[in-house]
Parts: sequence; C-alpha cells; structure tokens
Amino acid sequence: MPDASRTVKITMTTLDQLSVGTSALVDSIASIKDGGDFDVSLRLKELGFVQGESVKVLHKGYFGGEPIAVRIGQSTFALRKFEAALISVTQPGSV
Repeated sequence: MPDASRTVKITMTTLDQLSVGTSALVDSIASIKDGGDFDVSLRLKELGFVQGESVKVLHKGYFGGEPIAVRIGQSTFALRKFEAALISVTQPGSV
C-alpha cells in the first residue's frame, strides 16, 4: 500500500540552469520545432545525451558561466550555454 504521507516532486529545467554539483536525468533534446539546431541536437544525442541518462554539472566557467563541464556516464564534456540549454532535464526529489 502506498505511503500517502510521502510524495515525489519532479522538477524540470534545462541543463544550463543547474548548479555545479547537481545531478539530473536527461528528459529530451530540443528539436527544430522547439527552436533547436538540428546538427547540434543530433551531435548531443550521439554523445550520449539521451532520455533517462544521468548527467552531473561539474564546473562552470568564471566568465559568463561558459563552458559548462558535465559528466554523462563515464565521459566528461564541455558544453556552451546554448548547447546545454537545448537539454531538458528532470530532478526527482522527495517532498
């Protein structure tokens, strides 16, 4: 029987909005109809930014927050803000 006193809140945002040290799950990559760039979106998917993958923000640059260093799986990537903004993520947490 489910515990009614415990609920789960899911926060949805984009990868560029996460703070350093924060982990989340990839939800989607913006498509062309959502204002995304086809080539960039395709490249992000090829790198492993696919739905359900865990991603963690490791570091943000000092000047304007760029680049953004992120870890997905065992790989670390440096993304520009506009690239990270194409990646929708969810952060599940208890309330």
